[in-house]
Amino acid sequence: MIRSVTHPQAGPWHRIHLMRHRRALILMTIVIGIAVLFGISGYFSGVAWPTLLEAVLRTTYRLALAYGIALVLGVTIALLVGWSPFIDFFFPFFDILQNIPSFALFPLFIYFFGFTDQMIILFATSSIVWPILFAVLTAIKGAHKDLNDAATIFGATGFRRVSFYLAPLALPAVLTGSIVGIAIGWEAIIGAEIIANIAGFGAFIKNVDISGIDASAVAGALAILVIVFVINRLVWAPLLLESSRRYAE
Repeated sequence: MIRSVTHPQAGPWHRIHLMRHRRALILMTIVIGIAVLFGISGYFSGVAWPTLLEAVLRTTYRLALAYGIALVLGVTIALLVGWSPFIDFFFPFFDILQNIPSFALFPLFIYFFGFTDQMIILFATSSIVWPILFAVLTAIKGAHKDLNDAATIFGATGFRRVSFYLAPLALPAVLTGSIVGIAIGWEAIIGAEIIANIAGFGAFIKNVDISGIDASAVAGALAILVIVFVINRLVWAPLLLESSRRYAE
């Protein structure tokens, strides 16, 4: 056990991480190569880059705020419910709520918040929160009974149980739930911007020329792919690797 913790490179988790890293690099190399070829050919010559950059940054900003709110809500609710004896009651209740189609509630968000940034952010939050909430709840619910007993024996009771036992236990679930939630968040925000015609990448591509593939839309899609890749490589990949090392045994 000491060898596997000291030298995680020899373990299966490290090999899986390397394989995913290589695949991501190959995919990103292809994307960048296509972008360079398009740029050399003059395909992007008519793109309004300042307008496109502003639209992409608006959408990314909304996603970041929505994710922050969803992370706090999802983890807090999951830890409180997981700490309580009512987890078996709330689990199916939350499952019913999360199965309500997000865009079916979109008119309600418009009614209460209007065509504003707040409406789009809160709408995206309502979509992102569920993967995080269920990932953490599932991790807590599926914890081995010996771990629960050991936490109790070593004095992890009351709120100490949340901070010293449930929170570390839920960390890998928070990461996986966040990755899924952010992927859903991109769709929710861009879709909301298209429907509500609010400034952002969604509204930007709404004006795409339907007679062909618009260069601005292609440039915007490539820009978002780069943002997603950078976030995955600089944030999620290191956190997942560290989490896999810690919980591999």
